[in-house]
Amino acid sequence: MKPIRLILTASFVFVAITIALSQSPTASPVAKPPGSPSAASPVPPIVSAAAARSDREQKAVGKKFSSGWGEKLHEGGNTAIVQLLLSVFGATFAFERFFNLRRKNYVPKGLTAKARELWNAGKFDELERIDETDPSTLGRAIALVAQNRDSSIADVSAIAGDIISQELELSHQKAYPLGVVATLEPLLGLLGMILGMIQTFETVALAGALGDPAQLAGGISEALVTTGLGLAIAIPFLALFHFFKSRTNMYGSALEREVTALIAEWMLKKGKQEAANAH
Repeated sequence: MKPIRLILTASFVFVAITIALSQSPTASPVAKPPGSPSAASPVPPIVSAAAARSDREQKAVGKKFSSGWGEKLHEGGNTAIVQLLLSVFGATFAFERFFNLRRKNYVPKGLTAKARELWNAGKFDELERIDETDPSTLGRAIALVAQNRDSSIADVSAIAGDIISQELELSHQKAYPLGVVATLEPLLGLLGMILGMIQTFETVALAGALGDPAQLAGGISEALVTTGLGLAIAIPFLALFHFFKSRTNMYGSALEREVTALIAEWMLKKGKQEAANAH
C-alpha cells in the first residue's frame, strides 16, 4: 500500500504543476491617469484638425530640409549665381595652368646638354636659334646668352636673369586669379548669409506672435547655403593657387641653376682663353 500511496501522491503533484505552468499570467490592468480620455471616447473635431495640420507642416518642413543640392543652390538666390559664375571664371585659369605650367615649357630635360654640344662644336648660329627648335624659357635664355657671347659676364648674367624673371612673373600673374577667387568666395558667402538673415527676420517680424518657428529655421538654412558654397569653392581654389605658385618657384630655381652653370662654364672659359692669348 505504501508504494501505491507514493505513486498517487507523485501523480497528484505532477498534475498540479502541469496545470499551474499551462496557465498564462493575466495582465494587470494599467491604471489610466485621471482626466485622460478613454479609448472609446470620440476625438473632438478641433483637436483632430489641429493634429492633421501639424502633421502636414512637419512633412512640409521635412521635405524642405531634405531637398537636394540643386534646390539648395536655387535657395541661395542671386548671390549663389554670382559665386558659381566666379568659380567658372577661376576654373578657366586653373585649366590653363594645368596645360601650360609644365617642365617642357620652362626647363626641358636634355636641353642643357644639347646647348653644351653646340657651344663646344662652335655652332653658334644654331645655338642662337635654339629657342625656335626648343621653345621654352631655358631655350630663350640660352639663345640670348649665345647672341651676347661677346659681352662681359656681368652683362650676360643680367640679360639672362631679366628674361627668366619676366617669364616667371608672367606665370605668377596667370595664377593670380585663382587667389582672387579664393578670397572673394567666402566674402560673397558672408554677404549672402547676411542678406538672407535680414530677409528671414523681416518675415518673422511681419508674422508677429503667430509666426512659425519653422520659418526662422528654414530662412537660416537658406542663408547658410551661400556661406557653405563660398567655402566649398574657396578651399580648392586656394590649394590650386599655392600649388601653381610652388611649382613656378621650383621651375624658377631650376632655371637659375642651369643658366648660371652655363654662363659660368662658357664665359669663364672664354675669359681664360682670352687671357692666355693675350700673354
